[in-house]
Parts: sequence; C-alpha cells; structure tokens
Amino acid sequence: MSTKPSSKYRILEVNSKMLLDKLKGKKIIILDLEELSFIPYILPIYEALQKKSSAISYYVATHYKGDEALKVFDVPQRKQFDVDLSRKLSIADIFLSPHIYGVGNKKSTRIHINHNQPVKYESYQKEEFINFDVHFLTSPLHREQTENTIRKFDLGGDGIRLFNTGYSKSDALLQGRYNRDDVLTESGLNPALKTVLYAPSWDEGLSLRESGEKIIENILEIKNINLIVKLHPISYCPENGPNYLFYTGGINWIERLSKFNSHPNFRHIPSNDVNPLLSAGDVMVTDVSSVALEFIMLDKPVIYIDCPEFFEKTLKKTYSNFGDITSDFVRNDPKANAGRHTGTVVYNINELGEAIQKTIQNPGEFSAKRIEFAKRLGYNIGKAADVASQDILNILKI
Repeated sequence: MSTKPSSKYRILEVNSKMLLDKLKGKKIIILDLEELSFIPYILPIYEALQKKSSAISYYVATHYKGDEALKVFDVPQRKQFDVDLSRKLSIADIFLSPHIYGVGNKKSTRIHINHNQPVKYESYQKEEFINFDVHFLTSPLHREQTENTIRKFDLGGDGIRLFNTGYSKSDALLQGRYNRDDVLTESGLNPALKTVLYAPSWDEGLSLRESGEKIIENILEIKNINLIVKLHPISYCPENGPNYLFYTGGINWIERLSKFNSHPNFRHIPSNDVNPLLSAGDVMVTDVSSVALEFIMLDKPVIYIDCPEFFEKTLKKTYSNFGDITSDFVRNDPKANAGRHTGTVVYNINELGEAIQKTIQNPGEFSAKRIEFAKRLGYNIGKAADVASQDILNILKI
C-alpha cells in the first residue's frame, strides 16, 4: 500500500526536525505511547534519563497527539505523530515501546519494555518479538517467558539482546513512597476499615464484562469495609480511540459504574497510576490480571474469580498465536496464571463475600507461597528505572 501524500509530508516534516536535532549533537528517542495507558511504563525511565543526560531529544508516537496526559513528557506537540509513522523514521536512534506490537524503523535500536508481568500466554508471537533488537526484562519470570520464545522459534542466533532491568512502573511502590492511610483519606475513605481492591483485567470473558456489576454489588454487601475499583488501564480507552471497542467491549465503564457512587464506602478511581491503590488495599479481587503479581510483591492476599468463558473461548480466539496454551496451562502454570496458586480461587461469585471475609480474618494464610513466588517477580527492586535508563545511555554510547 502506498503512503498517502499527507503521510509523506508528515514523515518529511518529522525527519527534518530529527535531522536538525542530530546536527545539534542530540540522540533521538521515539517514545511509543500508542495508548495513554502506556504512560506509567515509560515515564519513570524518561524521568531518569532526563536527570542523567541532556543529549537526547524525545519524540512521541501516539493516537492522541496533543492530549493533556502527554504533557508529563514535556515533548512539544510538533514532535508528536501518529504511531504508523514510527516505522518510516529511520533517523531515530531508539524506538522505545511498552508493548510487543510496537513497530519501529529497522535502522533504529528497537527496545521492548514489557507493560506487565507475564500472564495469559507462554511465549510471545514470533512476528512481533523479532521486531525488537532489545528486550528489557522485568523479572526472572519474564526471562523464562522470553527465553522460551527464543527456544520455540530458534532465535538464538538472531542477535536479540536481553537486559535484566526490572519493572520501573513499580519503583515508587516498592520504595515505599505511599502511605496507606493518606491514600484512603485523600480518597474520602475511612483508613480504619479494611479495603478491598477490585482490579480485573480487560478481556472479553473475564470478570468485568461477565459479571463486574454483580461482583461490586456482592462486595458492597459486606459491612465495614471500603471498596476501591480500579480497572485495567486499557478499559478506560477513550471512545475516540481506534481500539475502543476491542479493549472495552464498547462500554464506557466510568459511566456504567457510576451507579455505585452513592455508596459511602465505594470509590471508582480510573487513574493510570495504580501504585497508590496497591498500597491502600488490604485484599485484592481480580481474575488473571498481572496487577495481582504487583500485590503479591507486597505480600498481600489475592482472591481470583474463575472465568470459564475466558478460559474456554477467549484464550483460543485472542491468544491462539501466543504459544501452545491451554486453559489448564493459564489456570495453573505460574508463568501465566497471575499467581492463582498463591491465593484463593472463587468459582461462584455468590461465594465471593465469604471468601473476602475469611481472607480479611486471616491475611497471612498463603503468605509463605506469596513470598516464595515473589522471588521470581522482580529485578533491581525499586531501582528499575535507574537501571533501564543507564542501559539506554550505554546503548546510545552517552
């Protein structure tokens, strides 16, 4: 397919800006922020780089050029462009993407920083994986998944480089920057009450789309607790986004869940930053969201809602190209199960309230399992952004 004239002009325009930056002695990094929900995965690394070097000029690839949320990067709108242009911009030194579907120019060093811990599949798809020269690994568990991909597709001689960087999104959380009582007080909730955090993943067939409102109703029937709902960031995909229907099921979840706002102990907090809420929660309710692994790192209990529709149908439809996965594998293997083996699994949502109360009474029941599993969940705990930024500077020879 030929490039449209307007796209050709835009490519020339951006390339010209990059060339001017090069003439000033700058290195060029494209930040792939296709979705605004990717901001927390790149921002800590960007901030660390800003502190270490002034020799880099940043550009942003996004569907949401000029959006207010992008201002945290201090990248002017003239250096923001549609994601499809990234593959055409050969002047860039680095293409930095937090999702495996990002596509940069082959003349750039293309770096993948995973936007989650491994869940739902046993290996990456070959076509997407080989689009990157470098993979920044979040944890030993992520290394297992990545090395499995390399073995599966015989990619050992392809020059793909792996760096044990860590999960920079969790740095602030694991450094203890948040105070539970302060977070709850600022949210208008009583810190004296135990707090349940409902944090489901986004896929069709998972708990939010299948029975999210019923789950919230059941939790709110429990006396003397707080309930915070924090959906997967992609569930808040803007209605004008090209992937809105796929990620949300065509539902504006902020509007849909607003009917619970009158409950004094309920808060729906649609923030991109889950870290404060993880510090505030005492018990998490989820399905197969990787956010459970972040909670496990804090040695906090997780309750998992079993979702047969996802395991029997969505897995085959959405994840059929991600290795030889089965519903049994995703339910039970620690490389994909979001830590189900370290928590309580609820198969009937009418039994959720009882499971929550039991967990509140005995939060340490599976602590030994959580602590053991947590050893596989992180490199450079609390220092991942610092390590990743230094790796990038080394790659750029700065």
